[in-house]
Amino acid sequence: MLAKYLIGCLFVLLTVSGPKEASAQNALCLQGYVWRDARPGDGVCVIPQSRTLAADENAKAHLRREPGPRDGVFWCLSGFVWREAFQGDTVCVIPAARQRVRDENALASSRTIGGGSEFDTEGQHTLLVGVTAGRDAWQEKTYGSTCGKLDPMPNAMGGMVGWGQAEIGWLGDNCFAFVLERAVQFDRTLMDLIPGRIIDRVVLSYDEVEAPSCPLVAGYAYRCWQNGEGHYQHKTDGCVVVRIPSFDWPRSGGAVQGRLPTFEEWRDQVSRINARQWDVTSAVNSQLNGPPLGGLRGYGLLLTGGPSLAGLTAQDNTVCVSELQNITFEITYTVPPAGVFHPVH
Repeated sequence: MLAKYLIGCLFVLLTVSGPKEASAQNALCLQGYVWRDARPGDGVCVIPQSRTLAADENAKAHLRREPGPRDGVFWCLSGFVWREAFQGDTVCVIPAARQRVRDENALASSRTIGGGSEFDTEGQHTLLVGVTAGRDAWQEKTYGSTCGKLDPMPNAMGGMVGWGQAEIGWLGDNCFAFVLERAVQFDRTLMDLIPGRIIDRVVLSYDEVEAPSCPLVAGYAYRCWQNGEGHYQHKTDGCVVVRIPSFDWPRSGGAVQGRLPTFEEWRDQVSRINARQWDVTSAVNSQLNGPPLGGLRGYGLLLTGGPSLAGLTAQDNTVCVSELQNITFEITYTVPPAGVFHPVH
């Protein structure tokens, strides 16, 4: 059983999590999970990036609440809500973050050793995993020398995803266009410990907010979500498309510079569910189990701006650049009965 295997890893787990007193639940996390640490003693087991997110939320809490308390309570600025990871948690976060911690609390017992759920038992299971590696890149194109210095990357817009273009109206000049991307590799630690599992479905999800800064052309103010006239525009469908890298970037050691090459057939392996969720079952299955005959191997997933650089003309001021948070992969899989053969593909 997986739990028996994991007991041998307890020393490693405690070293990774850090020597500290556990929560009231005395949680010992399954391999691949760590204590959330939203407050001292918070022993809810989460994927590592959730602990990083909780620490970041705690650090930014004072920036997201009203300057002074009302009736002894600090209330959140517009657009933020209390996180509610535990009773009395009034750290202000985006609404999607509150839902994230609710899901973590509900799943907490299934992520602990002896907590009532063993991921290698017969039947169907759902596992939420995070990102173990990332790579940012961009490509830009300038159309003339009359627009001043153009310098969006890699400084203020580093780590963002999307696309945009700029035109100086009073000059009538096409100035600048760009595409930003981020490659991610999902955490396969637990999946590699479960022999014979069959991947049923994999959903890639992320929270998406407007990027904080888009300094495209010197002397001009740009929102990161705006229409062609340069006015703010809520991007209901987001700024991101998902593709499949055709180069082994996690192990390249920086051998490829700039944007990653992708398979032309990427559309056959990913499909959009809604603005911030994608069905990536085929792509992840191929990377966990090996591609079918004639199929695509792929290396992680690529989140990139929708249009190609060649398709941008810089004839208006449309910008669609987002900051992505809480990138996760929800993997639903089945462990067949012992001795029963099931083809992987």
